[in-house]
Amino acid sequence: MARKPAIGSGPSPSPFLRRDHLRNDMNLSHSTPPACRLIAIALAFSLYGSLANGAAQAEPSAPCGSLTGDRHIAAGIESRLRASSRILADDIVVVVVSGIAELRGYARSDTQKLLAGQMARDIRGVDHLDNQLDVVDWKPVTDAARDAALRRDDIHRSRQVRSDTWITTTVENTLALSHGADNCRIVVHTRNGVVVLQGRMTSPEARRTAVELVAGTYGVRSVDADALLVAGSANAH
Repeated sequence: MARKPAIGSGPSPSPFLRRDHLRNDMNLSHSTPPACRLIAIALAFSLYGSLANGAAQAEPSAPCGSLTGDRHIAAGIESRLRASSRILADDIVVVVVSGIAELRGYARSDTQKLLAGQMARDIRGVDHLDNQLDVVDWKPVTDAARDAALRRDDIHRSRQVRSDTWITTTVENTLALSHGADNCRIVVHTRNGVVVLQGRMTSPEARRTAVELVAGTYGVRSVDADALLVAGSANAH
């Protein structure tokens, strides 16, 4: 019998989701669709307990385990997409079957389609990605289409307003699920939207991936990665 696909429609809130994180997300419920956004990330957060203690100094890189179960993988992908300020993900549906992920729905540009695919492929537990997003990038003509475009712009702007607690939790969880960053011991601090990263990465590419992921998160004004070092480099000692 064919395996039932897991669709990122949002499991019940995890008890591991930080209260402030959930509360701040609920405060913006007018701009956030009802499906799960960061719940699977929080599930992963509970699995990757090495982040919970927030060590005060940079520790050696420690890889994370992969998400298990199509439902968690689908929700993890959806959470990553919804947390990104670089795409409009409300019209994207995530389907996962046996670790094979598929993106369906609409992207607002070729660039956003490419970015959505890259983000989904970077989630731990994804074995293969099929990006079936259609690009809808034409200028709205009718009044209804123009109104819809304005509403999307308003929602996107409203989501830029996030608390430091929300940003820190989201960034920690985003990094924990990233195959490219490959480090569960990055220490994250946020103040007034400025995110400070501290840790030791396995390679310059992993460091670059981590910084890019953080910079593209809603609410992040800038990233200070001076203390995010690369193992073996001169400044890592």
